[in-house]
Parts: sequence; C-alpha cells; structure tokens
Amino acid sequence: MITEKAKALVVAMIAGLGLSACSSIDCPLNNRTYASFKLAGDVTKLVDTLTVSTPRNIDNPEEDTVLINRLVDTDSLSLPMSYQRTEDIYIFTFVQKDTELKTIDTLWVSKENEPHFESVDCNPVMFHTIKDVRFTQRAIDDIKVNYNKVTYNDAKAHFLIYLKNRGN
Repeated sequence: MITEKAKALVVAMIAGLGLSACSSIDCPLNNRTYASFKLAGDVTKLVDTLTVSTPRNIDNPEEDTVLINRLVDTDSLSLPMSYQRTEDIYIFTFVQKDTELKTIDTLWVSKENEPHFESVDCNPVMFHTIKDVRFTQRAIDDIKVNYNKVTYNDAKAHFLIYLKNRGN
C-alpha cells in the first residue's frame, strides 16, 4: 500500500519534471540563413580564385563588405542573406589562376523576407523565399533557382551556377 508521503513525493517529482520541460530552451545553434550555391554544368569545381562581396550601402556601391575572400578548389559556397532588404546584391570577382585576369559578375537576388518565431528566448530569425535572380554574364553562363525556400536547415542548394568554360 502506498503511503501519503510516497504519493506526495511522486506528485512532486512529476511536477518538477513538468516545470523543467517548460523552461528548457530549444533555440537552434545555427540560426543564420544562408543561400547555398552549387557549381553545375561543365565546370563543377572552381579552379580560379573567387572573392564575393556585397555593397554595404546601395547608394554608395564603392563601400563593400567581403563575404568570402579568395576561395578556390571548391564546388559550392554559402552566402548570408540580409534581413531587411528585398534584394541582395553579390559581387563575384574571379581571378584566373594562370593569368591573374579579373572577371567581375554581379548577382541580384530578389526575395521575400518572412519572420520566423522560435521562442521568446531565441534570437530573431528571418526565412526567405527567392523570387528571382538576375546576373551579369562575364564568367557566369547561367544561374538557376534550384530550391526557393531559404531556412537554416536546408540540405539542397538554392542556386545552381553554370560557369563559362575558359577553354571556349
């Protein structure tokens, strides 16, 4: 037979577990949203050096922030997306490994920003829906939107980049 003390102890333990479950914070560790780019087509690995920057101020594009500096020997990259702007601008600067010739392409990614609420204890998060991509075609041949929802848990590439073959 269960005594009153044992019943009270069991109730207290259950209440304690219930309260601790409510106070646990399940914020994701990686809560920044990045657009992922994957090389596709004839050029599937970057041979030349790539630097990616973005203008700090749209009114003064001369002031920029370097997002990736001198990336080489890769097949993909991830770039942060802004929380406020409806269009992100990325400047891709390719430097040919053998001739040091620079080729600059600009990408404009139109998107819809969608606030995502996790918990009051977590940092604010913004998810995005990619609407369109425009780009210059100096080193880049084509860019296709592969997956238009950008969250912090995306497994597949958002964009497929087709580079021009330097041999052509």
